[in-house]
Amino acid sequence: MGSVTQSAYPEPLPREQMRAADADRQATVDRLRRANDDGRLSLAEFDERVRSAYAARTYADLMLLTADLPDVQHPPAVRDHGAPAAAAPTPPKRDVGGLVWRIVGSAWFSVSLLNLLIWGIICVATTDWIYPWWMWVAGPWGAVLVAGWLSGLGRPRRD
Repeated sequence: MGSVTQSAYPEPLPREQMRAADADRQATVDRLRRANDDGRLSLAEFDERVRSAYAARTYADLMLLTADLPDVQHPPAVRDHGAPAAAAPTPPKRDVGGLVWRIVGSAWFSVSLLNLLIWGIICVATTDWIYPWWMWVAGPWGAVLVAGWLSGLGRPRRD
């Protein structure tokens, strides 16, 4: 018997030429999303690359989409070894409490004014004094707002 010069099994393809799975495409899209969130990609670039990722057939197609992006698991070191590490900037505090009070106060004022106007129009139209029912809308709601404001609810704490 002669020796076999060729293997019975074909040589495995390089990884770049292998077909990508849906999970591989999704992992690439997730990496592109992180890059977009970090500001590394514009929205148009992100959209174009996501479309290409879902249309990719091989690992090489997917690798091309992220080749110019840094590996987020191992960010590049940009620190000078002689200088002390700078503290990370703290995000600015948002005055959410003040915004909430402005919204709730504006809603109370608008509803109270509308009820007062309706009551006034009815009084003028009927030429008769009508019980000021609008106070039952404005009064309790206003009292709750004043009590909350006086107790400090929704106001930022002073450190």
